[in-house]
Amino acid sequence: MKKVLLAQSIYAPAIELLEQHAEVVLIKEGNMDEFKKHLSDAYAVIIGTSIKFTKELIDMASNLKVISRTGVGVDNIDVATATERGIYVLNTPGVNSLSVAEHTVMLICALAKHVIFLDDEVRNHRYGSRRLYLPIDLQGKKLGLIGCGRIGRMVAEKCMRAFDMEVIGYDPLISAVPESIQLVDSIEEVFTDADFISLHVPFTENTRNLVDNRLLSLMKSSAFLINTSRGGIVDETVLASKLKEKKIAGAALDVFSKEPPDPSSELLNLPNVILTPHTAALTQECTARVAMEAAKGVVDLIQNKIPKFIYNKEGVL
Repeated sequence: MKKVLLAQSIYAPAIELLEQHAEVVLIKEGNMDEFKKHLSDAYAVIIGTSIKFTKELIDMASNLKVISRTGVGVDNIDVATATERGIYVLNTPGVNSLSVAEHTVMLICALAKHVIFLDDEVRNHRYGSRRLYLPIDLQGKKLGLIGCGRIGRMVAEKCMRAFDMEVIGYDPLISAVPESIQLVDSIEEVFTDADFISLHVPFTENTRNLVDNRLLSLMKSSAFLINTSRGGIVDETVLASKLKEKKIAGAALDVFSKEPPDPSSELLNLPNVILTPHTAALTQECTARVAMEAAKGVVDLIQNKIPKFIYNKEGVL
């Protein structure tokens, strides 16, 4: 039987599906020695974000035919090398959109209402902080989207329906969005005008440190930045400086340029930033959905069928 290597435990029914068609080897997350040991004769590998699948690893895998990601982003996979070797790179676009959109809206609400700060105040017997008048209403505020794809549109819809927020968006890759989102001509307009700026773009060389000193300097001092897309899109050193100096009101990050963040990162000690551990898509329901889709793609290839989602389709078909 073909060997399928799991870089970490996934939804049990997904493992059961794989076991019907292949030998499944489950590695404890982070155990690279064990992972490499089984990689040499693996037909398929299913990974999350904990492993960076480099050319070095691909070169160790002489029998590898498919790398399947339990998620959308493939920035932790050397897609070029995989494609050159004829290895399918599968991902699960759209499967995690709802969960990431909900997490984004949750962060917008938490920032607006200063939930983390006020919770800490109560726990430390400083009940008088209720008179600091820090929270703001969301109704009528302007949400700015950088990236108006599936997740961005879901965030917009939820914010408009629940809070009657105005939504503007910048996305040079699309020409039309729902009428309720006003597309603007420049990214600068979003950073200048929006009260909440939410990032929904992939990590590429073009988006590396996209949100830099120039863009952050355009933000209103009352504005908030939210990133649930990918680490590396925001220059975290500059962001920490802006937050520390109160040049912007706050930020919420689910992703980081280095994960986990370096213990010396200033972001970890700032009161006006909310940090979550790349968990936007890690709801109970979403982890089940992405695991099943990732497993189904592998099973399809074992059965000589074309998987639903092939990231490097043009290079391997």
